[in-house]
Amino acid sequence: MVEQFGDKVAAELWTRVPEALSTAIDREVNAHPHTTQTTERVLVNPRWPLPYEELVLFLGTLPGAEIISVPKSVYQLVVINGHVVVPWCYGQSARESMRDAEVGRSFGRLARELLRRFGPPWRRPPAEAPLPLDAVDEREVAKICAAIAQLDPKPEVVIAGFAGAPNLGLLRACLGEVKSTDNGILNWSHLDDLPLPPPVIPRPRRMQFP
Repeated sequence: MVEQFGDKVAAELWTRVPEALSTAIDREVNAHPHTTQTTERVLVNPRWPLPYEELVLFLGTLPGAEIISVPKSVYQLVVINGHVVVPWCYGQSARESMRDAEVGRSFGRLARELLRRFGPPWRRPPAEAPLPLDAVDEREVAKICAAIAQLDPKPEVVIAGFAGAPNLGLLRACLGEVKSTDNGILNWSHLDDLPLPPPVIPRPRRMQFP
């Protein structure tokens, strides 16, 4: 990560990315505290807006950061030192690192299109189901990718992967870049497991005496 972002920015990413992803999960759980199954589906939905929002809030103030957003869209991204950071929920278990997850599995339309435009040449595995038709998503992805395409030089794609569960919060956080094999299969070229933020311990209520 130091090679991609430099010492100072890499040190900030090391803590800010997990904090952003943890905050996104906490916000979703607190907004819907009694709907665990629904929240589980939300976390893995590539159009869930909170990870994009929190990554922009936590990373957008870093040196060299540029925020790319589209009006009335769930997508907003931050580009740092020529790298666009894209969130991806790869699992719901602390046992699995992103290193163990199949690259591209459950990628949404945005991640796929960014990799197609700015990543290494790759082809979709035959077993991977095509994305459902979604005119709104297609339009929003096209707009934000067009905005990113205006950057010079073209950015590389960094995946901010995470595993999380409604009742446990953020379980794993990773930053990874992808490479392509000779036959067009994506693999991780570089991946860092990031430290989880410390748990928030609620303050004890002050006892009141008559």
